[in-house]
Amino acid sequence: MSKKKIAILGCGWVGNTLKGSLEEQGHEVNCLSRDINMDTLVGFYDCDALIIAIPPSDEYLDVIEDAFFSISLNEALNTQVVFLSSTSFYEGKKIIVQAEELVKIKDENTVILRLGGLMGYDRIAGKSTGGKTIEDGPTNYVHRDDVIGIINSIVEQGIKNKIFNVVAPIQSTKKEIFTQNREKFGLEETHFIEARGEKKSLSSEVLCEVIGYTFKKEDVKNFWS
Repeated sequence: MSKKKIAILGCGWVGNTLKGSLEEQGHEVNCLSRDINMDTLVGFYDCDALIIAIPPSDEYLDVIEDAFFSISLNEALNTQVVFLSSTSFYEGKKIIVQAEELVKIKDENTVILRLGGLMGYDRIAGKSTGGKTIEDGPTNYVHRDDVIGIINSIVEQGIKNKIFNVVAPIQSTKKEIFTQNREKFGLEETHFIEARGEKKSLSSEVLCEVIGYTFKKEDVKNFWS
């Protein structure tokens, strides 16, 4: 595997862990938080691959546009771009839809990963909803270990111009998983009402076929075992 210079925009729960994983593969990796002045990291965007891993905010679209402008200044590098989006795209969440549209306008070769609910480790489904009443529905979760593994594989293979769902192959319902975790971790009970409208259960089958990936955490029931 050839060593690459990789830039990660966003040093959060995924970005920081991804940095360590890519460095273990021998790549040169820079990770940049949004609150750092871009001028303080000269050459950040002179990279073989750019991973955009920032959560939505008031400046979300501006930050994305600035990133694409910066990599366009060095066209000779032909930078591979991977954009971490969300499965809330399917619910019509405005900022996510706008971001994906912007990304495809700026570089049609971008790989868009529509991530399901990020779980694993200290992110425990049902931990923050104790005492609340929410709608039941399919989980559509993905473990962080698999998000890291998938991005590694995409960067290694140099994949471009794809849109993938990223969710574990075996899902469940929120009620079932929250109840399991309540009993396992002693969490406060979450109350459920029947879902209003159709809730889609998503699949990563296309992703697995195209990049040849096998999930490490296939079943959401085993995310915290």
